[in-house]
Amino acid sequence: MSGFQGQGRKGKGGNSKAPQGGWQASGKKKDARTNKKGDLNYTISRKLSNLLRHRVHHNGLTDCLRTDGYVPLDRVLALPSFEGRTAEQIREVVADNDKQRFSLVTELVDLTPTLFIRANQGHSIEGIDSDELLTPVVFAEGDGKQLVAIHGTYHKAWPAILQSQGLCRMTRQHVHLAADLPGESGVISGMRGSCELVVHVDVREAVLGGLAFYTSANGVILTPGLGDAGMLPLTFVTKVEDRAGNIIYPAPSTTT
Repeated sequence: MSGFQGQGRKGKGGNSKAPQGGWQASGKKKDARTNKKGDLNYTISRKLSNLLRHRVHHNGLTDCLRTDGYVPLDRVLALPSFEGRTAEQIREVVADNDKQRFSLVTELVDLTPTLFIRANQGHSIEGIDSDELLTPVVFAEGDGKQLVAIHGTYHKAWPAILQSQGLCRMTRQHVHLAADLPGESGVISGMRGSCELVVHVDVREAVLGGLAFYTSANGVILTPGLGDAGMLPLTFVTKVEDRAGNIIYPAPSTTT
């Protein structure tokens, strides 16, 4: 199977291809691994995710937000919503998170080892540079490398997608895709297991067509899309199928 290369400071990309035929979606559930030790870790994880993805500026952390998404952990722990929490608890939450949503690094600040934390993807906040946070997906003409990624959605959303002729990033900075179905080929993040429809995207054609694509530290494939709306055009969608493997796009021919 052909692959692709992600070039950047965060490491190399991988290769994968979305499965053919039908699929089964699991119901929406809480993080299984974090719940092994009770709901406290799950609650902390949810708070961290909301803060680091969406509410850094609302919580007075603009001055310490780095363009790669990291903020000092001690500033996070000083917030009222994290009162009583410790760095060791945060380390445990980060290590046990089933979708590996967060990263921790220790760097010297004024010769003092300082712990920083970030969300690996899913941001809606301003001030983050995708090239610093993520690894660019790179193809070259004639290299023969392929990547088909999948985006999960729901029946109720499909008419709007069809009308707009594309997937929109909405309030986030990127449209999220996965290299495979949840649980397949080691995929842990990128789409919800409860999704009813799978949108197959030819990432190679999209990249060569001018769209930027990235991979995150936890394996999610992301694109900011085109224009102010952040649109991933249906031009690069090869098919859309439901849970039973029925193709709903392109529309099946009705001619006999």
